[in-house]
Amino acid sequence: MSLASSLLRKSQGSLVDLLESRLRESVFDNRYSLHPRRLAQLGAEQAEPFLRFLDDPTQVDPFAQGQSLAREGLGEKTILAIMSALRLFCHQQLEGETLMLSSSLDATELYTSRTLEGFMSAQEALILKDQEQLRRALSTALENQSRELLVKNHAINTSINGIMLTDLDGKVTWVNSSFLTLWGYAAAEDVIGSRIETFWAGDDARRVLDRLPATGGWRGELAARRKDQSTFSVELSASVIRNEEGRAIGIMTSFVDATERKRLQAQIIQVQKMDALGQLAGGITHDFNNLLTAISGYLQLLLDDVPFDSRMHQDLMQMRAAVDRGTGLTRQLRYFTRQTSGNRQVVSLNEVARETWEILKRTFPPDIAISLALAPSLWTIEADSNQMSQVLVNLCVNARDAMTDAQHPRGGGRLTIETANVELAEERVGRYVTARPGKYVAVRVRDTGIGMSPDLLDRLFVPFVTTKNVRSGTGLGLAVVYGIVTNHQGFIDVQSGVGQGTVFEIFFPMTQRERETRTEEAPPPALVHGHGTILVVDDEQQICEIMSRVLTNCGYVVITAGDGREALSKFGRGHEIDLVILDMMMPGMGGKECLGQLREQDPGVRVLVATGYTSNGSAQELLLEGALGIVEKPLDLKALAEIVQKYVALPRSSS
Repeated sequence: MSLASSLLRKSQGSLVDLLESRLRESVFDNRYSLHPRRLAQLGAEQAEPFLRFLDDPTQVDPFAQGQSLAREGLGEKTILAIMSALRLFCHQQLEGETLMLSSSLDATELYTSRTLEGFMSAQEALILKDQEQLRRALSTALENQSRELLVKNHAINTSINGIMLTDLDGKVTWVNSSFLTLWGYAAAEDVIGSRIETFWAGDDARRVLDRLPATGGWRGELAARRKDQSTFSVELSASVIRNEEGRAIGIMTSFVDATERKRLQAQIIQVQKMDALGQLAGGITHDFNNLLTAISGYLQLLLDDVPFDSRMHQDLMQMRAAVDRGTGLTRQLRYFTRQTSGNRQVVSLNEVARETWEILKRTFPPDIAISLALAPSLWTIEADSNQMSQVLVNLCVNARDAMTDAQHPRGGGRLTIETANVELAEERVGRYVTARPGKYVAVRVRDTGIGMSPDLLDRLFVPFVTTKNVRSGTGLGLAVVYGIVTNHQGFIDVQSGVGQGTVFEIFFPMTQRERETRTEEAPPPALVHGHGTILVVDDEQQICEIMSRVLTNCGYVVITAGDGREALSKFGRGHEIDLVILDMMMPGMGGKECLGQLREQDPGVRVLVATGYTSNGSAQELLLEGALGIVEKPLDLKALAEIVQKYVALPRSSS
């Protein structure tokens, strides 16, 4: 059994709970095919084979699992929810363990893809079986008028699929009510007698019809044309109707609108793509922050040794400004990769919108009219107000650029920020993979700019994708928006078209928590000193040296260790360690494992985690397991000294 599968097996109960939660949310999707009590039982039944597959792929046949789920009668959205839950489970349980997470996700991708193949294969077989039964029933109905009314009313008019009957030349002889709804016709009389070419975009339908006498049937996807000339995708199954002697007497075609399925599949692909990019960016952020910590630390040490009015001091300050710009870039990447939750409080988006409006009035060109349309008595949300401001500013800057673009016919335009209370039902949230029914606070940013093409909409939130020149933007603005919104359990809807402007609509879950009264904090001193023994653990030698120098200058005795095992060895040598500063990600024994073993040796040990890459889940786990706090790299050395003095001064019983 691999270490990853062993860790996941220990959390089997969490996986069962997650699957059962997703399945309970899918009762509406399966209300005609599966009893809710049976649906709830499937959570435990799906957890076990998945975990056995991660341990040994030869033990389980995911294809057969998918076929079994289809025979149970589960809907497509339910299957996608189960597969999404399996990926989410791996992320939750293995966050911070990059290699194990990567290998587990690869195995999960194989398991889910094979399960989906089995599901689709069995579902297609069931559809073909139903199609054959319906075809035979209709063949009898066409030959026997006494049974035609019963068969049509019961088997066809009650079907949620659109159904069309034609003669062998393609002239429509009958349609059901679902067909009329799909194509936008009021009555069957508007359709009967028409040629099939009327209802399709292009000539593919005619080619299918011409081949039917030889093939006997056809199944696939075509582009349909509604009465109003708009087009949409349908999955169809066409077959020749034969009488008892085997003579062809007509054609039956059934249709399912494929628009929603394709949209959901596109969302899932987008979520998976953004998750993969997030993992890549997270690794880059960790390495980059370690480099910045070393550069920034040595600069801060040099600045303390160089006269303030010297040319060298000015040069060093220019270098520090460049480091600060690099720090800002990694901060944006952290927002995108959802590594930081910030300072969550009860927030009114009306207040955030007003503050943003005041900034925009002073900074945007005068030919852009900026207005607010704020809902009275707006519900509150639980969020980081600075990150909410970042979301609005990024969206408004994008809108400004769209209205000052050289392709804009008039230049200038109108920018509107709106807020609203919204209660989303099952039917609405079903359009979004990560959404759940409930009460939300919506904020909309509308502009009258040049709009976006479908191709650009598909890549909208991908980091470093930008239509601006190199000097005007990094391509991180909307990626940061996506990361912040997703990290706050929200979701985004975008409506845009070339020449039609753009509307960003963002939904955040409302909160029942009461707002807290803010208290002013006294400014910290410039530099604080203390005494005690500090154990610094980091695999980057330069970072160890920087922290050692600054803490030694502040009066502490400093011991350094290059990894978790060395830290445990030095911790157990009789030293009276007052505080351990522990890096999160190190080769061999990582920070999380080291923390656990330190607490086994001394349950009262004080530990401060310093890291350049921490997801919200792993950060919370470290705090729950006994860490006093977390500081983010690159480090401000004066702030570090203040934090160290604060925690060293704590009584050991408070740890």
